[in-house]
Amino acid sequence: FEIYGYDMDATGAIANELAARLAENEMVGQTNISRQDFQPELVVDFDRDKLAELGIGMSEASTAVRNLITGSLMSYYREDGDEYDIKVRYEPDARTSKEDVLNMLVPTQRGNVRVRDIANIIESDIPPTIERKDRQRIVTVNAVLKDGYALSDGVALGREIYENMDIPAGITVQVAGSYEDQMDSNRDLGTLGILIILLVFIVMAAQFESLTYPFIIMITVPFAFAGIIYALIFTGQNLNIMSMLGGIMLIGIVVKNGIVLIDYTQLLRERGYGLIRAAVAAARSRLRPILMTSLTTILGMVPMAMSQGVGAEMWRGMGIAIIGGLTASTILTLIYTPSMFCIFGANGVKRQRRKMREQRELNAYWKEHAQEELHFVAEEE
Repeated sequence: FEIYGYDMDATGAIANELAARLAENEMVGQTNISRQDFQPELVVDFDRDKLAELGIGMSEASTAVRNLITGSLMSYYREDGDEYDIKVRYEPDARTSKEDVLNMLVPTQRGNVRVRDIANIIESDIPPTIERKDRQRIVTVNAVLKDGYALSDGVALGREIYENMDIPAGITVQVAGSYEDQMDSNRDLGTLGILIILLVFIVMAAQFESLTYPFIIMITVPFAFAGIIYALIFTGQNLNIMSMLGGIMLIGIVVKNGIVLIDYTQLLRERGYGLIRAAVAAARSRLRPILMTSLTTILGMVPMAMSQGVGAEMWRGMGIAIIGGLTASTILTLIYTPSMFCIFGANGVKRQRRKMREQRELNAYWKEHAQEELHFVAEEE
């Protein structure tokens, strides 16, 4: 969760409260805040008027105090070809507290002057780092979920928490991290799926020289998605990127059964078979090759779906998705495709009969009027 805001105290308080309330929930195992604890510091605030009376500038005074604490390079010590820096500064015991800094002597033209006579010491805290994103100050709260909980569960929990918090004006909280990456991947996969469907449809429309048959075949794709959902629910797996990628792969796999079935049914129709007879004969004849090709793919995915090795949890979802989607689509395709072919074919037959009937009526009309016209011409002659 990213917290944007210029006020570091306010954003820090919101981050601490959000992390604490997340840690109280049973699904969260650990929370981390990107901004570390503030570090204490002493600020030497010089009195410009007193510095002017002593004839010393601000830069000269600040450099002198800094050299007393961090050291001033005075010379070098050389021995056996090695060179060492010689720095002069106060002993560690004389520069550890605020009082020690006030008692330090700063050289001036009028002699040494203590820091307490020309400056005040202010205690403050500073953040170790200031993170920025999109030119705004930001602090992030990361939550690690326990096993068995999906990323969406953690996102829903975090949103419920920060939406009920009293967030000051000028501070915004939004979900980022793995969830943001997941949303980007989902959009990319959605675009890829639509593109694949369009390309497959165009190829089938060009091969069949019809829009009806590709439409019948493409309707089998939702059966595969339904099979994926049921398989994931049955095995207790979550819908993740790998299972969605398996669904994208199924778009090109499941249509092959429909293509084989429709192509042979159309061939039987051209040989003079009736509509229902052609659909039944094609389903019976192509049952064996459809089952053979589907079973080889399903059995090939079984090791991936049942693997328990290192990294298996990432690939297991893809194997389960392909097995479930291909099983459901194969079974339903053998029932759905012949039925839809008969439905659309019956409508086509009705349209052809209607056109033929209209053509016969038109021919009869012109024949009747032609005879009347000939009779009228004969009477005139």
